Amino acid sequence: MNIQQLRYLCGVVDAKYSVSRAAEVLHTSQPGISKQIQMLERELGVDLLVRQGNRILRLTPPGEEIYSVARRVLGDVENLKQIGEEYSNQGKGRLVVATTHIHARYLLRPFIREIAKKYADVSLELRQGDPSQIAKWVLSGEADIGFGATFSDQHDNLLFYPCGQLSRSVFTLAGHPLLDAKKLTIEALSDYPLIILDTGFAGGRAVVEAFAAADIEPNIVMTATDADVIKAYVEIGQGIAILPSVAHEPERESHLRCIEASHIFPPSTVYVVVQKGKYLRNFMHDFILMINPKWDRGGVDEVLYNK
Repeated sequence: MNIQQLRYLCGVVDAKYSVSRAAEVLHTSQPGISKQIQMLERELGVDLLVRQGNRILRLTPPGEEIYSVARRVLGDVENLKQIGEEYSNQGKGRLVVATTHIHARYLLRPFIREIAKKYADVSLELRQGDPSQIAKWVLSGEADIGFGATFSDQHDNLLFYPCGQLSRSVFTLAGHPLLDAKKLTIEALSDYPLIILDTGFAGGRAVVEAFAAADIEPNIVMTATDADVIKAYVEIGQGIAILPSVAHEPERESHLRCIEASHIFPPSTVYVVVQKGKYLRNFMHDFILMINPKWDRGGVDEVLYNK
């Protein structure tokens, strides 16, 4: 048994049981992955994967338990590397943050700037995706920290630290009739073409769910994953947008207006996401504590390592 076999098993599961996709991610060959997993099965004396012809369908019951242990082993191997780096190259390293466009563009900028100033020798990487991708990247170790709102899928090996709320507003052009309304209603919104975030994001789901709860059919003419793209289409008169309030930048968008709408669309909880048991280097800890100064390192470690 070796680390490579465990890495290949986890890679296949992460790739939704596609050996070809796992081979691409792991930079190896499909036959190599298949051979190593079969060797692991022979050594352990159990089948790890349910196969149907050339397809892999899922983990077997023992495979699920072994996968869980393999994930922990790989996490500990990575922790050993991080501990070595912490003491041999203090102040140097790499921080990968997985987040959505909204958070990267509007919320994380001051924290990224602050961590870059404090740790000049730490390289920073932002990976943008939807909440399911963020969780996957943190779980696999491709990202150190995740940041996003309302994760629909919970994972036993991930910790979700709530760190704030994300309210929503309606974005219109100046002079729009809704600006004269005494109180914004969901019925009034249904009279206009709407541009919203994709429903893979909390913002998009919140809009669709609010209309469904009111038993009103919205006139959604466009969805997108990028708030700046959505605002660009509001500018050309394609419709009005429902976006997180933080996306409004009045100093840059004098032609756009923002109507607060948290009474219609409930705020979403924003989370910092970390892999359970992950060794956090000093700059990773500092980044988390910058996002929410109410936390302290001991409290984070207590939850992270079940101390």
